Amino acid sequence: MTHPRESTGRSKKSSFLKTPFRWLDSGLNVVERYVLIIGILVMALVSVVNVFARNLGHSLSFADELAQILVVVVTFVGVGHGVRNARHIRVSALHDVLPPLGQKILLTIVSFFSCALLGLLTVYAWEYVMKLQQTGRVMPSLQFPLWIAYMIAPIGLAVGCAQFFLAGVRNLISPGAWLSWHHPDEYEDELEQIASEAGLADDLMDYSRQQAEQTGSDDRGTPHNG
Repeated sequence: MTHPRESTGRSKKSSFLKTPFRWLDSGLNVVERYVLIIGILVMALVSVVNVFARNLGHSLSFADELAQILVVVVTFVGVGHGVRNARHIRVSALHDVLPPLGQKILLTIVSFFSCALLGLLTVYAWEYVMKLQQTGRVMPSLQFPLWIAYMIAPIGLAVGCAQFFLAGVRNLISPGAWLSWHHPDEYEDELEQIASEAGLADDLMDYSRQQAEQTGSDDRGTPHNG
């Protein structure tokens, strides 16, 4: 029988381990959210203003360059934000046939492998930006150093690397399987929610019932030795 003091001690230890990672996750979330919101709003505003200005015969020379910079910013910042909210595409064929413990181990391996891969891409992106700095290239209209604009690439990849690292740590220190620091592995629940929103909830239930009946009939029809 577990003593209440031992249970309380483990709970405090677990909370102590999670605190720094929770702070890191919250800080990254705030930065990502505001960068994405501001970037998309400015990109839309500049594009709309440029359309009106072009119709009036006074096109904004810097509009295309600024839009290109913002596309790069939103893309690479969105990498980490997508990982945090478990919105990246994933193939679950192997995941679905594994038991709960196997799913947890698989997600832990995938998280740390993805962390290492993005870390490697961060190094390559940083080297590219440093080479770009040596060339001294600037944008034709804005006269803005190109290497500063592309600095968001290694930064965004590093944030994505950190988010995958948090997902791996979450799987190590918390019960259950986790897709990210905040999102547990709830594939079946997500499927039911999507089907409900699409008006296919009844069809999904009928399909699940048919699969269960077919599995049961196969088990009954299988001869047993002995």
